[in-house]
Amino acid sequence: MKERILNSLHEFSTTDTIEGASVLFLELMSELNLDISKLREKAKRTIKEILHNYGFFDISTIDKFTHRLIRTFAKDLKIVQNFEVVLDTDLLLSEAVDKLLEKVGRDKAMTKVLMDFALEKINDDKSWDVSFDLNKIGKLLFNETNAEHLKLIKDKNLTDFEELKKVITKHIKEYKHELVENASTALRLIEANGLVTADFKSGFFPKFMIKIESGDIGLDFSAGWKQNIETEPLYAKSCPEDVKAMLDGLHPQFVIIFKKIEVVFHQMLFLINIYKNLVPLTVLNAIQKEVREIQEEKGQLSISEFNTIISNEIRNQPVPFIYERLGEKYRHYFIDEFQDTSELQWNNLVPLIGNALEGEDNQGNTGSLFLVGDAKQAIYRWRGGKAEQFLSLINENTNPFVIPPKTYDLPSNYRSHEEIIKFNNDFFTITSPLLNNQLYHDLFEKGNQQQANKKKEGLVQLTFLEIEEDQDLNILYCEEVLKTIQSILQKSYSYNDIAILVRDNKHGIVLADFLSEKKVPIISPDSLLISNNKKVQFLINLLLYNNHQDNLEASYNILYFLSGEQENKHELISAHLKELEEFLKETYDFDISVLNQKSVYDGLELAIKQFHLIDDSNAYLTFLLDIVLEVEQKEGAGIHTFLSYWEKKKDKHSITAPNNMNAIKIMSIHKSKGLEFPIVIFPFANSNIYKEIDPKLWLKVDKSRYNEFEEVLISKKKEVVDYNESAAIAFDNEQHKLELDAFNILYVSLTRAERALYIITQKDNASIKSNRKTHYSDLFIHYLKEKNLWNDSNPIYTFGTLNPNNPIERNSTIEKDIPYQYTNKENPNFSILTKAGLLWDTEQEAALYKGNLIHHIMGLIETKGDIDRVFFDLEQKGLINKAEVDTLKTKIQKVINHNDLKKYFQKGVVIKNEKEIITGNGEILRPDRIVITGNSATIIDYKTGKENTAYIQQLHSYADALETMGYEIEKKIITYINNDIKIEYV
Repeated sequence: MKERILNSLHEFSTTDTIEGASVLFLELMSELNLDISKLREKAKRTIKEILHNYGFFDISTIDKFTHRLIRTFAKDLKIVQNFEVVLDTDLLLSEAVDKLLEKVGRDKAMTKVLMDFALEKINDDKSWDVSFDLNKIGKLLFNETNAEHLKLIKDKNLTDFEELKKVITKHIKEYKHELVENASTALRLIEANGLVTADFKSGFFPKFMIKIESGDIGLDFSAGWKQNIETEPLYAKSCPEDVKAMLDGLHPQFVIIFKKIEVVFHQMLFLINIYKNLVPLTVLNAIQKEVREIQEEKGQLSISEFNTIISNEIRNQPVPFIYERLGEKYRHYFIDEFQDTSELQWNNLVPLIGNALEGEDNQGNTGSLFLVGDAKQAIYRWRGGKAEQFLSLINENTNPFVIPPKTYDLPSNYRSHEEIIKFNNDFFTITSPLLNNQLYHDLFEKGNQQQANKKKEGLVQLTFLEIEEDQDLNILYCEEVLKTIQSILQKSYSYNDIAILVRDNKHGIVLADFLSEKKVPIISPDSLLISNNKKVQFLINLLLYNNHQDNLEASYNILYFLSGEQENKHELISAHLKELEEFLKETYDFDISVLNQKSVYDGLELAIKQFHLIDDSNAYLTFLLDIVLEVEQKEGAGIHTFLSYWEKKKDKHSITAPNNMNAIKIMSIHKSKGLEFPIVIFPFANSNIYKEIDPKLWLKVDKSRYNEFEEVLISKKKEVVDYNESAAIAFDNEQHKLELDAFNILYVSLTRAERALYIITQKDNASIKSNRKTHYSDLFIHYLKEKNLWNDSNPIYTFGTLNPNNPIERNSTIEKDIPYQYTNKENPNFSILTKAGLLWDTEQEAALYKGNLIHHIMGLIETKGDIDRVFFDLEQKGLINKAEVDTLKTKIQKVINHNDLKKYFQKGVVIKNEKEIITGNGEILRPDRIVITGNSATIIDYKTGKENTAYIQQLHSYADALETMGYEIEKKIITYINNDIKIEYV
């Protein structure tokens, strides 16, 4: 973003003529009422000020800004200062759930809850494994939209949930009983009046009641006679008149009973819905506790917690204090893509922005706020984005500041050519009435009046695929995409001019596979995944096989990779499938057991070398080694640790593709937001507007009836509208949001193109007849009908033209491969020094460096009883090896057991080994050993090698220092430790 701003300013500052001016430059001239020279000079001044104060030119995401705030207040929040930010919460959640499940059998209450849940799942013909459900419910913890709801249950314990469960179970039984009783009442009424099943139209009514009385409560109220029971008679036209008269008389009673059954049934469904979501919700607090413990242990904080922490802990601090702690104060705020800002993010920024707007600096200037966004591009509701917040500010329904806002519309579209702009204006204006919320309807009706720029013409093509019986829909879409690509290439466009946008990742994978088979160069998330690289798969299989050597699948995959294009591939695999270790050793000189003796990183590096996997450079393998190193640093070493991580995250890691690749880009609509492409192909354009994956709803309930719970979590489904009025309102609101989100995603996909937009959808004859409006194809057909363009026999509709491309010679970028460097750690000429003192800058380094290991050992021993412990510790730390122990211990024992010295190694005296003495003139002395008894001190110094008179002077200096400190010197001893022990008294 900084680069784009500076590039634009630089361009403005060098613009000399109107002919050479960009569209944006001309717009600014008009908007600011400046001539070319004044705008150029203004741009020069601006870029100069930015460059001279670059540290104050701050552009960051809101999350990055909140991250800085939290780090500033880390100590106050009792968070470790250098906490690690967790971006991927799935791994954290999975670990927390695993830790919770480990408590089964130890925590009785938790065991009962989870066992009961597992048994209920089995009874419902579902897998007994509850970890999937717990991981799914656990995602609520990291979703900002649930924060306020979760606050209401954070103090609830297992007992509270168990009591609620009992209450709900009791009411469900009561409702079932009530259903049976009402049905029995209806049947008794029928019998008492001498009526039989044949008297009723098709016998519907009594059969329905018999079903309920038998205990079968799988009821459906959608049938026509049930919908019209109040107005339609219950008998057939051929029924005798006297029976008709009797049924007409009983009809009001039957209606009352039926309506009671309907109300009770839906109340029961409500409770069943609550019950099915209750157990996972019961352990949500326990999962959160595990998450907290893991984070504290590892010094982590998930990014999803940032806004909640600031809202709870920091936002209410005085604003000047927050700025003071930040170390800088902002006067001017520019927030881009505001439609994707969450409610918590905005509320956290309001105090800081308010202070800037409402206060003045030393020159009397106030601050400013510039919000930029498009509510029609709000496609991140699933992670907290709230378009309604932006709409409320635009419509001036809310204003958190005392200063009234000014609202401006961007009149022109600077990206697309004229025909694309015109199509989108028409399409969304015509389809906007299909949005059932008036606010959203107005947004698309009034917000699609963009003016064209200087880019004329352009193309929009709508293609409807007709599916015959037994045809593969995916293949039809893929073939149409390929045909479209070929027609584009014929007009001198390149592969890298084309982007294919998909809503579902699975469609991207299908397209990528198909186009790859057809030798079309592509860049897609799937093609960039390192887990899809064959060499990476080979290395992972080596680890898998080493972990479990009876893993025949891994053995097969290893042999299949190594056999390459050999003709006798299957014979080779068959011959060595169960003898893989011998094959690898004989053929590649690779001993797979070496992997157990090395770190995963070193093991894979050795495998890369032995199997010649990299000739020059390989981004996939380099990135794999980077991941391995990161896992070893964060999670710990070991094959099992890495494989556990890889299994969970292998589909998340991908390499970054170079920008200058001549390949078609395949990406999701969400990732395309903010980008533009010369040509866009939008296949599979028939998404269900109301599609959701296991959606949930929070509903308010009466505390007195639900064990003091204010809200409950339910699964969102059509039956919710029949629970009660508040449930129906909540359901409709969510449906309206789904409609907006679907329209927004469609808007983003249709506005990425610069020159041409190809939409490939399908023709569904059933939907045309029913006039449904639930899929994107329905919207396109509705648009064409409203424009009087729809022709049932015409599958392609074209608006505008795509002119042949005039290829501009692009500056070729010189690419340099970074060659892979082997570390050659296995080279026998390299020896790793195991002596810790030479590896780290420790106090022992000087002594060890001189070869005076004995000197160091003597400094560790205070009494004779320390010998064994000291030698054990030295061996454990790698300071000495096992072969040296006996020789060294014998020599040390000779010193300690020497007749002249042994009394100085007894208990009961004060020992000072290698303690520093600072003399009056600042000199630092360090005697090897001082033995203090009362006020008397004996000095012992150890020496190796030849005798030296300088040692005598050294002991005198020690003695003088101790005497100055008030000690009487009893003895001064030099101990020469060579082959023999020699004692010299000074």
